Amino acid sequence: MLKIENIQDYHQRTKHQPERYARSLGYMDWQNQPNPFRFYKNSKRLDLPLITDPLPYKYASLYVARSIKPQPLNLSSIARFLELSLGLSAWKQYGASEWSLRMNPSSGNLHPTECYLLLPGVDEFPASIAHYNPLLHCLEIRYRFDDEEPELLRHGTGFGVVLTSIFWREAWKYGERAFRYTQHDIGHALGALRFSAALQGWGLRFIPEVPDGSLDRILGLTDDTQVPGETERADCLCWVSNAGAPADGMFEGLSEMNPPTYLDTPNRLSPSIVDWPVIEEAAKMCESPGYRRQVAEMTTESMQKRSLHNAETVIRQRRSAQAFDPRSSSMDFTSFREILTATLPTAGAPFDVLARSTNVHLFLFVHRVEGLESGLYGFIRNAIDFTSLNRSCSGTFLWQRVEKALPLYLLQPGDYTAAAESVSCHQAIAGDSAFSLGMLARFDSLLTEAPWMYPNLFWEAGLIGQVLYLEAEDKGFRGTGIGCYFDDVMHQQLGMTDKEWQDVYHFTIGMPVEDQRLQTKPPYHHLTQLRGGPDD
Repeated sequence: MLKIENIQDYHQRTKHQPERYARSLGYMDWQNQPNPFRFYKNSKRLDLPLITDPLPYKYASLYVARSIKPQPLNLSSIARFLELSLGLSAWKQYGASEWSLRMNPSSGNLHPTECYLLLPGVDEFPASIAHYNPLLHCLEIRYRFDDEEPELLRHGTGFGVVLTSIFWREAWKYGERAFRYTQHDIGHALGALRFSAALQGWGLRFIPEVPDGSLDRILGLTDDTQVPGETERADCLCWVSNAGAPADGMFEGLSEMNPPTYLDTPNRLSPSIVDWPVIEEAAKMCESPGYRRQVAEMTTESMQKRSLHNAETVIRQRRSAQAFDPRSSSMDFTSFREILTATLPTAGAPFDVLARSTNVHLFLFVHRVEGLESGLYGFIRNAIDFTSLNRSCSGTFLWQRVEKALPLYLLQPGDYTAAAESVSCHQAIAGDSAFSLGMLARFDSLLTEAPWMYPNLFWEAGLIGQVLYLEAEDKGFRGTGIGCYFDDVMHQQLGMTDKEWQDVYHFTIGMPVEDQRLQTKPPYHHLTQLRGGPDD
């Protein structure tokens, strides 16, 4: 087996090429498909209430900082926060097959992301460490601080959210490339959590000071407690607050915190697994040692949005399109402009989560946007990177700015439908849309000094993807993330010959073709039957 020396080697090794795809099993091993839900045996379950009265806030309010009055921290508000971020959105049925959809999108609907909460005492329930179970919409209480709660949880103005990844859930289908997809999904989940926090009037921010290894210890995700072959690793800690940003030094003691003694055990997800050791190697190479949070430059201007839609409605109806109708996928320029503007880093949701320099820019294949010439475009989300991107791209590009207020540049006019499909593994959905795009991230110069930033690039791309998903729904269209693309073909399309910028995600938006054979069921129609609860 080829050895990877650094995280750049992993990225290169897992690129799809026209003559060969990244290593995977090569077929669908249905009998070992992983369970998309984790359960903790021997844990106490705390059932959470479901939303009964729709939240009254408009979709535009999601993007405006401090536009909603902060709600008090209690089990009801935490339940709303979780339901509208990581909860179920619907069930689909075709014949005898039935599967769930969630508020947060996932590559292949495989959902490698798990969520744990570090909770202060709320509603007479003691401070605890809990796992969120989206199938049952409950907290599985893994540990209670009956004697003395940690200093971090004594103030009662916020709580911790730790996101983790179970690599096997994605590797079952995608093989070695799966580590990329787990990090996309962390980005999607961060976006979903941030938007849901906004509806409670809360803030949510990533806390990079705590090393990944400390989070693993706190959650009991050590090698001797893992289900063989189904490794779960912590990705990030976020702090949710209803009282402003956390104070400096608030998390200093977390790294030295004595890990609890857990008596619960996780369920096994598959009868048998296929080991992909390169994923574990990659995860270790970019394990964060903990670092100081950067203060990023972000615009504080509020976006002017026309939307009168209800925010909760848009969040609940988000879906991933399976096919587009090119005859009805034409988009007006105003909607197109608003969609792109929403991806710019602002002081509001969701990009204030990371609050660090922008590292990802968009290159678009514009097919059907009224009033805009078809062609290849660049959307530069941070003007500081314009010179670097201009130098890395083909010298024949025009770099003709479309509008003064919009950092969108026409690079080359023409019909790019075939090119968009070709670069996205020959998928028609990339060419039948109004537009599709690739996300190019700062790479070699960043990762040589800070390999732990590799996951952050995919998180930022996932945040952008979550914005695109919701914006598409708000405008009457539908989006879908594309994880299968030919990395270096995209670089060739842009004339890039070095590795200063690398392709990390694709996305496409158009008018969906609905599959009328599918039946839709409410997200928690099963709850009465299951809250007695499966343990496996």
